[in-house]
Amino acid sequence: MDSARARATDGPGDGAAPAPDPATEPGTGTAASAAAAVVRAAETVRRMVDDGGCAWHGVQTHASLTPFLIEEAAEFVDAVERELPAAETSSELGDVLYQVLFHAALAERDGEGYTLASVADGLADKLIARHPHVFGDRGYMTVEELHAEWERLKEDAAGEARGSRGALDGIPAGMPTLARAAKVVERLKRAGLVEPSAGEGSPEDPLAAAIGPDEQRLAELGIGDGMLALVMRANAAGVDPDRALRLAIDRLAARVMHGEDD
Repeated sequence: MDSARARATDGPGDGAAPAPDPATEPGTGTAASAAAAVVRAAETVRRMVDDGGCAWHGVQTHASLTPFLIEEAAEFVDAVERELPAAETSSELGDVLYQVLFHAALAERDGEGYTLASVADGLADKLIARHPHVFGDRGYMTVEELHAEWERLKEDAAGEARGSRGALDGIPAGMPTLARAAKVVERLKRAGLVEPSAGEGSPEDPLAAAIGPDEQRLAELGIGDGMLALVMRANAAGVDPDRALRLAIDRLAARVMHGEDD
């Protein structure tokens, strides 16, 4: 890890923990301890960002930090997937938190209109509003019901008419291409516009021989090998596989959504 972005683990720690919010009913001891630790970390980052702190931290911007946010998130994902020991996984998650605190500290220092407090309060408000089955009186809801409810709540929050959102609205264009492809397919499936499993076992299914029914591990291996084979074929053909996938996503979205509009 670059020493210029050493982890924020030292610094003042005199911040008092806020009183637990009754609306969220946290475990008092655990919540107070976590709040105090976050305050300590936040004050440490603020000290590095402010005038007289660390020169490297002082010249960073949201844009310059974006690659680090992506990198730290990827390192945490890697720790989870490799099932690293708890101490290592905790350290990687701490690096993700560091990026959140860093961006908030820059915004506070430069008067951008939001602070760590407003970010945390906004998150809590959003989570409570989108989970009336937990914090309200909606009662138990299935996963399918929750997906539909969340879309309605997002429309309400945005002041939009119920049902006005398209199936693909809100998917960031800047997502990694493969993640965006998975998101597009999942959204279209939820909307009943595509059925991803329809081609399984058909002669047109290039992975039919590699994937058996209800064999998730075999499916994962087969799909991974198939994707790697496609990347190799793209290399041999002089084709950028990322661009090829982006164009395919756009074609799928245009074809399916055009039919929905009709």
